[in-house]
Amino acid sequence: MNSKKLCVADLHLHTNLSACAPKTTTVSSYLEHCNSEGIKKIGISNHLYSHKGIEHTLQIKDEIRSLQNNTSIQILLGCEMEMFYDEDFMLDKKTARNFDYVLLAPSHIFNSMPRYEKFDLSSPDKIRHLLIDNFKRACVLDLGVPTAICHPLYPICAPNQQEILDGMTDAQLAECYTLAARHNKSIEIHACLYRNTVTLDEEGLSPSYIHMLSIAKQCGCKFHFGCDAHEPFAFINTHGLLQRAAERAGICEDDLWDLARV
Repeated sequence: MNSKKLCVADLHLHTNLSACAPKTTTVSSYLEHCNSEGIKKIGISNHLYSHKGIEHTLQIKDEIRSLQNNTSIQILLGCEMEMFYDEDFMLDKKTARNFDYVLLAPSHIFNSMPRYEKFDLSSPDKIRHLLIDNFKRACVLDLGVPTAICHPLYPICAPNQQEILDGMTDAQLAECYTLAARHNKSIEIHACLYRNTVTLDEEGLSPSYIHMLSIAKQCGCKFHFGCDAHEPFAFINTHGLLQRAAERAGICEDDLWDLARV
């Protein structure tokens, strides 16, 4: 078992620039809890919105710059970019340089249903197929900046989530994660590990996702931590669970993405 603390950076945090976050959520509201969580680096990764443009997400740069002058916690500016089939990607190699890193979100399907109404998602098999296909699309996207896949293969808001996971074979997972490793995409150790929409064990963690992480490690992937908090209560008391999940998957310091280190 790893004794070294791995979870010292959380690179998936939202503020009030994400429409799904409360207006009270700011960068400062996370900073005040970093010491108690053992977090030394945070990454602000608000959603990119096509109707608002990247300028909406970039407006937080001045706040980050001001806060960085008065805290020992390192603050990075990232973003979370959708992988919709019916929309051009929000970023290219030129515009991606505005960010320290980019999180790709290939699993926003059921929480973006108007975009996916043309797909037949009537069974776990069909949902699983789309999740895997979207994951592979994310793997091969080259933006010229450090890029990661957030909540990987997690069927957000889908019915029968555990059934969807149970149907993913080790061969399918290995194919996905080998592709991610080949294209230098970090895999997120995410809050889906402890959400009660899937089966949890006595430690409050998902054996299915721990198994996925162990396969990703075998395939040579790098990893980062991201609790995907939209307000501080989802940031507090989470990083011990993420650390434990990494330990159980056999992940060690050498497996961490460069940006996940301090």
